[in-house]
Amino acid sequence: ISKVFFEEFIKHITTHYNVISLDDFYQKKFKKDTLNIALTFDDGYLNNYTYAVPILEKYNVPACFYITTVHEKAPYLWADFLDLVSYHTNREEVVLERNLYQKNAKKEFIWNGVSMKNVAKALPYNVLKLIYEVFEDDWKALPPEKFEDYWKLMNAEQIKEIADNPLFTIGAHGETHASLIDIPEEEAKQEILNSKKQLETICEQQITEFAFPFGYYNKELATYCKEIGFERLLLVDYNTKQDAKNEAWKNRFVMNPYISMEQQLACLLKGSYF
Repeated sequence: ISKVFFEEFIKHITTHYNVISLDDFYQKKFKKDTLNIALTFDDGYLNNYTYAVPILEKYNVPACFYITTVHEKAPYLWADFLDLVSYHTNREEVVLERNLYQKNAKKEFIWNGVSMKNVAKALPYNVLKLIYEVFEDDWKALPPEKFEDYWKLMNAEQIKEIADNPLFTIGAHGETHASLIDIPEEEAKQEILNSKKQLETICEQQITEFAFPFGYYNKELATYCKEIGFERLLLVDYNTKQDAKNEAWKNRFVMNPYISMEQQLACLLKGSYF
């Protein structure tokens, strides 16, 4: 969403509703007869630091930022890299792991009816890196600097600056933004643990919140998160009605960049896009 849209949205919700920290949300420090809202941001984009943080500070709005620590391996998330090169390359087909992917009308590369992006979600990072090699020249030809607002991630210094701001909280979001339920369980656990350790080193504080990449989770990984010290788990949707009863787990309402602010507010009040 645009900077202008975001500021209009923040101004509206702080004027008409009760915007609180995630900590207060968990403790149910709500106002009656109004919408109580806690804001979260996923992935750790530089645009959060450049555009969102100053607006949040201007309106004194708390927020939690869930950081993918892949910045130590690459300056972008694989999904953004793939989106950009797929859209802008002139190539109509590419080969990945001996499979021929062909571009469709939506400018997605498809093999056997499945997009490369969906295939990539389940790839371990050592295989996922092949995508960077396949599209290396396409990336350079963009040029990538033109689209930095879209893909660039925060560095360690910027993450630390946000962590030091009493208005904000830092949480973990995995190491490489893999779909943790689709890669081998031990590798998924390592992704979760690595992201926690890396952020604790950067922020010089305990990291006790974890948001699952894509919102995909299972009970085994949720249990592991608790074992290593995560006290709160953020999802997108609950897998079961029973999961919704777990006080440590919260689902979230995701902003839609393709609708007007009036429509966004209507859906927010309704609690659904349907």
